[in-house]
Amino acid sequence: MFDQANNLRQKTRGESGKTNTRIIAIASGKGGVGKTHITVNLGLALQRLNQRVLVLDADLGMANIDVLLGLTGRYNLSHVLQGKCSLGETLLKGPEGLDILPGTSGIETLVNISSTEAKRLMDASAQLGAIYDLIFVDIGAGIHKSNINFISACDEVIVVLTPEPTAIMDAYSLIKILNNHHDNCRIGLLINQFNSYQEGIEVANRMKTVILEYLSITVEIIGLIPFDIHVRKAVKKQSALLELFPKSKAARAIMNLGRHIVNIKTSQNPKGLGGFTDRFLGLFK
Repeated sequence: MFDQANNLRQKTRGESGKTNTRIIAIASGKGGVGKTHITVNLGLALQRLNQRVLVLDADLGMANIDVLLGLTGRYNLSHVLQGKCSLGETLLKGPEGLDILPGTSGIETLVNISSTEAKRLMDASAQLGAIYDLIFVDIGAGIHKSNINFISACDEVIVVLTPEPTAIMDAYSLIKILNNHHDNCRIGLLINQFNSYQEGIEVANRMKTVILEYLSITVEIIGLIPFDIHVRKAVKKQSALLELFPKSKAARAIMNLGRHIVNIKTSQNPKGLGGFTDRFLGLFK
C-alpha cells in the first residue's frame, strides 16, 4: 500500500503557489435525488478530463461517500483539526485514484472550533489549494443552517433535483434561501433521473422561469441526466458508475456535464481553498 501522506507532501512541493482552485458545492433540497452518486462520478469525469480533483464529504452526520464506494478510513477531517493525524493520512483513494476527504463527524466540531483547530484547518487548506484544480463539496440534503453555511463558502453550487414535485419545491426553497444569504454564488441546476428528454427539459425550463420571475435571479441549466438502471447496479456493487458502466446513458451524460464544467467561464476568479476556509470559518464563528 502506498504512503498517502508522503504522496501528498510530494504533490504539494511540486505544485506550491496554486491559488485558483474552484470550490463547487453539490447540494439538493431533499434527499434521495442522487446527489452523492453524482458528486463521485462527476469528480471522476473531471479527473478523466485532466483536472486534479478532490471530493470532500460535507454531509455532517450522514456522510456516506465511503459506503457508496466500499471504502474504509481510519480518520476524518475532525482528526486533522484535533492534531491526531496529518491531512495525507485522512485522504482515501477512490476509483481511478480519485482523492476523497471524509468530513467531520458532526456539526459541533465546527461550531466549537478553537483557534488552534482553525489554524490547523488553514494549514490544511494551504496544502490542498496547492494541489487541486477543483474541489467538489458534497453537501447534506435540505436547508439546514450548516448546509447553507457550507454552500455560502463555495464559489459555485450545483443544485440537484428530480422531476418529482417535492424535489422541485425543495430545490426552489433552497435556491430562495441561498439568494437571501449569498448573492454572489453561481447557481446551476442539474435535473436527474428524468424518464424522457422532454420531461427533463420541461422541468428545467419551468424551474428557470419561476426562479427568474419570483427571485429575480438567473440560474443556468447545467445538465440533464436520464434515469438509468445501471446507476442502481453500480450502487449495489459499491462502485462508480463511470468505472463499471462507462457506456451507460447516465455515465455519458455525466461525462458531458464534466466537459461543460471545464469549459465554463466564470465571471469572477475563484478565491481558492484559502478563500473558502476564510469564509467558512467566518460563517461558523
